Amino acid sequence: MRTVGFVSPKGGAGKTTAALLLALGLAEQGRRVAIIDSDPNKPLVHWGSLAGRPPLITVHPAPTVQDVRDALREAHRCNPEWIILDTEGSLRGAMAFTTMRLDLILTPLAGSQLEALQAIRSAEIVEEFGGRSGLRPRHRCLLTRVPAALKPQGLRAVVAQLHERRIELLPTALLEKEAFRTLFAVGGGFPEVERSGVSGVAAARRNAEAYLEAVLEAIE
Repeated sequence: MRTVGFVSPKGGAGKTTAALLLALGLAEQGRRVAIIDSDPNKPLVHWGSLAGRPPLITVHPAPTVQDVRDALREAHRCNPEWIILDTEGSLRGAMAFTTMRLDLILTPLAGSQLEALQAIRSAEIVEEFGGRSGLRPRHRCLLTRVPAALKPQGLRAVVAQLHERRIELLPTALLEKEAFRTLFAVGGGFPEVERSGVSGVAAARRNAEAYLEAVLEAIE
């Protein structure tokens, strides 16, 4: 069984979207996936309540950090091959990763200096608590909401800042795609989004597949 956690001290970084895209990609490969939704707003629980949820994906609410262990026990009853933990976008929420052993921790961030600083903070938290536990999980940052046709100067500065701190980035960024946002409105995966009439689904799917491959390479 593989475990991946999405953490960031800041909300709005794209954690939940990245977690859902990973789960959908794994399910398309025939993998059983359990998602633990530790965001008090329960965005993934809401997505799971909509029509079209792949049967290989289960969603387990954990509205507080203290609930994660109970949700984890419930998830194990579904015999998953992968467990994905999505956390609240706060420093308190980011600490949820300490409640379970994770093979990989991902910190999504958009291309701004503020989010780069928060990503650096995430890396420090993982290093500090990983050192205390002796587990030292792999940590990577993931660029999100990147404009598809433009690489702004600010984005290059963010990448340089992370490299300077020796913080590793996934080689694939998640682009700014309407199809990704629509997943939370219509439920299910890309087939449901395409039937809703949203354009650009094929390009969004290609981006999601490249992202999945990058995660698989990082975790292996």
